[in-house]
Amino acid sequence: MKNKFYSLVIACCCIMFCIPMNAQRNYFKELGYSIDEINAKIEAAYYEVFEGPNRAYQNVGDKMGYVADVKNKDVRTEGQSYGMMVAVQLNKQDIFNRIWRWSKEYMMHKEGPMKGFFAWHCKRDGTKLAQGSACDGELYFITDLLLASRRWGNDGEINYLKEAQMLLNTIFSKDGSDGVYSIINMEHKIICFTPDKNGYKFSDPSYNLPAFYEIWAESAQDGREGLYRQLADNARAYLHKCCDEKTGINPDNTDFEGKATRFPGFGGRPAMVSEFHFDSWRVPMNIAMDFVWYGKDRQWQKAYADKFQTTLCAQGITTFPDQYAHDGGKPNFIMPAGGKQVLRHSIGLVATAATASLMTDNQYSKDLVRHLWDMKLKKYSDGYYDVYYDGLLYIFSLLHLSGNYRMWFHQPQLSDYFAPATEAIATPDENGFIRRWTLLEPISKPNRSNTVFTDTYLRGVFGKEYFAKQMTIIPKNGQVVKATVEIEEKQEGPIDFRRQMAPPKIKNEVQKLAWHQYDSKLYNVKLFRFASCLDKQMYGVLFWGVTVIDCENDIPNVRLAVGSNGASMWWLNGEEVLMLSGDRRMVADDGMSGRITLKKGRNILRCAVINGPGMSDFCARFIDEKGQPVKNFTIVR
Repeated sequence: MKNKFYSLVIACCCIMFCIPMNAQRNYFKELGYSIDEINAKIEAAYYEVFEGPNRAYQNVGDKMGYVADVKNKDVRTEGQSYGMMVAVQLNKQDIFNRIWRWSKEYMMHKEGPMKGFFAWHCKRDGTKLAQGSACDGELYFITDLLLASRRWGNDGEINYLKEAQMLLNTIFSKDGSDGVYSIINMEHKIICFTPDKNGYKFSDPSYNLPAFYEIWAESAQDGREGLYRQLADNARAYLHKCCDEKTGINPDNTDFEGKATRFPGFGGRPAMVSEFHFDSWRVPMNIAMDFVWYGKDRQWQKAYADKFQTTLCAQGITTFPDQYAHDGGKPNFIMPAGGKQVLRHSIGLVATAATASLMTDNQYSKDLVRHLWDMKLKKYSDGYYDVYYDGLLYIFSLLHLSGNYRMWFHQPQLSDYFAPATEAIATPDENGFIRRWTLLEPISKPNRSNTVFTDTYLRGVFGKEYFAKQMTIIPKNGQVVKATVEIEEKQEGPIDFRRQMAPPKIKNEVQKLAWHQYDSKLYNVKLFRFASCLDKQMYGVLFWGVTVIDCENDIPNVRLAVGSNGASMWWLNGEEVLMLSGDRRMVADDGMSGRITLKKGRNILRCAVINGPGMSDFCARFIDEKGQPVKNFTIVR
């Protein structure tokens, strides 16, 4: 009942504060199109791009496939990652896996400074045409894999979560050595254009997808959640700077303050200041995605959508061109496509501009979506046809406007995070993290905010006895203790949110709680998932953990290095060695003890982790005098 109550509170908060949940708006249905018509429209677009006679997608053998930029006769990380996104959204797992295998086989660098990065374009036979990466490819690949993990899980032929984590580790391991950088400019915490010494200095507004970083924070499980939240916030702030205050128009490339990049002349093109060309088409759709999925910047996003749609549609809903100067007029340079340097009324831009209707309801919004509905993915009057870029953006827009471009929540299972501990002796993992723990089912300790986690408060909480032999017990799997817990008295009558903000009324209750012995599948022990998958209380709780360490000899002068979400206290052999206070996120090695000795024989490490709202997890390892992980001990049941 407690979990149901918390779920009800969360659901009501989502309604009050306009936080999006699983259901997404079907704009087409609101305009009167039937579900059958909408589904048929999506299926027809998918057929054109992936299965039709002029398709961009091709199977390769029994296991691989690629999405070709047909007009340029190559395969790009852009198209591969877009194809994977279409596949996960439409539940085409075989197509998803094929594209990923081809990308890893032919595009991923297997050695050298670029190892783990992807060449941005190849021939259709897999021969690399360039060695460098385009950062949006890696950005999309990671998000594709995390959404696949959510939708399909990780127990099949491909462990999507592990693949995403490997790619994340790769991009954050690049520090400029040998001229190879991360895809994130770590000074500005904004994605760069290319991870080399030149492209690292500027960005592309269409590469900035705040919603993707939010997905990383939620699902990557790699200890970088705080960084990913910061990247999302920075991307939103950056987009404010890029988009013109009057027109909503943005350049294709800018510096990190949003100022248009100036490029020298090359390849017969004149020197130019970046303007709104083909990359920029994606910006309104990306902003709409963030609006629908997370809604953290809605006021600015709605105003942006009004400006952008007005700039385009005032020139004619059925005729507006596809490239612009910053003031919404004709660009100084027309980017060629299909061998012709002309402006078109492109279905790709109509598609993304129509998606912006999800953010607003101005005089153009509905008619723009109706116009998109009436358009066909076909040759233009000059004979130009782009099943690749036009086609993929068209599919994306249909999915967004029908409510079918989703975050896909995989229902977590305990087996996703833990395995029952066996009789076999365990050891620290390759980075020294201790993964075998005996965990007590959560003790109810209501807290509506983590701001109360001061040192004084925590010492009172952690120093209280909740169950017998609390500081000496070496628990066995399945052992039950009687614990005195705090229960928030149930609110009678309808939910009153003013009362919800008042201090809770508490009563004490004795409950039977069981110990569970697990090997964590991740370096960070997911306490929230431990509780939720056992159908136990997840918020306003206190977790206890115990692990038993055996050493062949004394190991002196080590430090206990831990991270926790939220506050925690740690004891070694009955002595307090470390406390992390305050409202904090889990970061590896966030706190370190003073110098301690792991004694010869048995050592007992205990922890208590307290959290109010939000997720809970921790990680722990020992570090030697040189800062290296200590691994020369065993962990027993």
